Amino acid sequence: MKSNIAFISDDILFLNLLSPLLKRVLPNIQIYNCNSFREIDEKIGEVTCDLILVDGGLKTVSSIEIIHYIRLNKHILAPIWFFPEILTRDYIHKAKEMGVTKIIDKPFDPYQITDEIVSSINISYKL
Repeated sequence: MKSNIAFISDDILFLNLLSPLLKRVLPNIQIYNCNSFREIDEKIGEVTCDLILVDGGLKTVSSIEIIHYIRLNKHILAPIWFFPEILTRDYIHKAKEMGVTKIIDKPFDPYQITDEIVSSINISYKL
């Protein structure tokens, strides 16, 4: 079964840490990389994503605004994993209020995150 994952990041390293590993483990995966509201509309507006990964280090737009847009404007229900730069309690609370399902601290182990993504996607297909 084909999996769709969206990366919301303007950092090529973020995508390049996980994308090759995911493609190796999940050969039928489709990866979408977006870094603006317009790209979210164009690339994942009509696609059912299994998972959305949001980089907290976006330079041109607030990550919280992107999460808010995904949940409230686009009505996308896919799990959102957030990799925040800011780790204050209030910021994390705000992210969870906006609909983040998992917070992952930086730096992270790309192999471990890949395993968690694969497990998450495989579980959702079994449901």
